[in-house]
Amino acid sequence: MWRLSEVKRLKTKQGFVTAMLVAALSVSVPMNVFGAGALTEIKVFLNTGIKVIVEGKSFNPALEDGTKLVPITYKGSTYLPLRAVAEATGLKVSWDPNTSTAYLGKVEGDIAKEETSYIRASSEFVYNGEATYRLSSRTPEQLTTDDGTVFGFGYVTGGSRSVTIEVETKFAYSKFKAKIWSADSLTKDDLKIEIRDENNISVKELKVKNGGITELELDIKDTNALRIYVQGDKSIIGEPMLRK
Repeated sequence: MWRLSEVKRLKTKQGFVTAMLVAALSVSVPMNVFGAGALTEIKVFLNTGIKVIVEGKSFNPALEDGTKLVPITYKGSTYLPLRAVAEATGLKVSWDPNTSTAYLGKVEGDIAKEETSYIRASSEFVYNGEATYRLSSRTPEQLTTDDGTVFGFGYVTGGSRSVTIEVETKFAYSKFKAKIWSADSLTKDDLKIEIRDENNISVKELKVKNGGITELELDIKDTNALRIYVQGDKSIIGEPMLRK
């Protein structure tokens, strides 16, 4: 999201383009491009009274079929679609559905490649394990930690004292990452996270704070399968991802 309360200068391939947006204008990605787990229902107002001037010319955003896009006002800020505003100021917009990432300008280099090559380790990858796959769009309470962090998707215990998934990788992926919330209602002791490969060889093992979030990233290039075990009756394997 961009919040523009005054004239901003956007650096593009051609130089600097001045985006003159009257009022306190915020620009956001249209909500329909996000994965369902990232959506939050809010009350907004269509605001036909807002005028936008870009490079001295009136700017009236519209879809390809000519449908006009009306600014939306929410809590004193006004929102317009990112694509329409960015392209009007000379910036190309690219959308990667695998990572729910919008790119302004060129998409290149190691960072872009790394971000766009991750995919969800959703239920079709899991062939065994004591866990239940959940989406926050349907059951947000099951993917919410005690501190209020909400994972867009992930695996929960399903009533057991741990959460365990076995992910089939077939030597096709180089990285695995996840945000793991380790929590147990019956103890305050540290909890165990353990990852093993298809030969039951330990890939990683660690003790973590009860009630804490651990960001995990592993090299799995030579792995056919992963078994991820997280101790704790409230634990969550949040947003597990695989990268080619």
